Amino acid sequence: MQQATLRLAGSGSAYAAATANTDARMQLWCNDHCDLLEVSGGGVARVLAAVDARVGIRDRVTEGDTTVAVTEACLRAATADGVEDTLAAHGCLLVPPLTYEAGCKHLRVLALSPAALTDVYHALRADYEITVADKREVSAPASAAPGTQAADLTARQAAVLRAAVDAGYYERPRETTTAALADRFDIARSTLEEHLRRAEGKLARAAVRD
Repeated sequence: MQQATLRLAGSGSAYAAATANTDARMQLWCNDHCDLLEVSGGGVARVLAAVDARVGIRDRVTEGDTTVAVTEACLRAATADGVEDTLAAHGCLLVPPLTYEAGCKHLRVLALSPAALTDVYHALRADYEITVADKREVSAPASAAPGTQAADLTARQAAVLRAAVDAGYYERPRETTTAALADRFDIARSTLEEHLRRAEGKLARAAVRD
């Protein structure tokens, strides 16, 4: 089997739009009649307000910077974006949860053959700006992209950390600077350093737990 993690920009998803211009990450488990959401990071209140306005929130529990919420209705029933239908048409499966971050929809797709995965990619590319974040052969569905599950890195944190490693930031002597890395992402140096600090902290805590 083949599993790929795809990032869809311009999906038109209300949940994806709710995370735009925030540092929040929302994970979704669909239960047909409602959605179970886990929202964490910066801008949680703003994201949940957008969700509440669209489908309603029945209940929520907050601990630290993470809120778990149950919606009044299923968003897909109200406004399907066609992604799940495209997967089904090509014999591929969606591996929950869906993830929404930085205005994009992230989904893990399971295919029984490389050809089916390729067909889904081209079908989605006709309607969305699509990026393959991870692709590998598996014997069973993996619960997260390699190296991110235990540390629970956001997509931006993982990208910044990967860029820092690839550019030699952790070599001695260092082969790049945070200013140079910030230029690559077109963000302020202080913002990049914050992403890097949070990623390092999560990795350290995960290592201690393990």
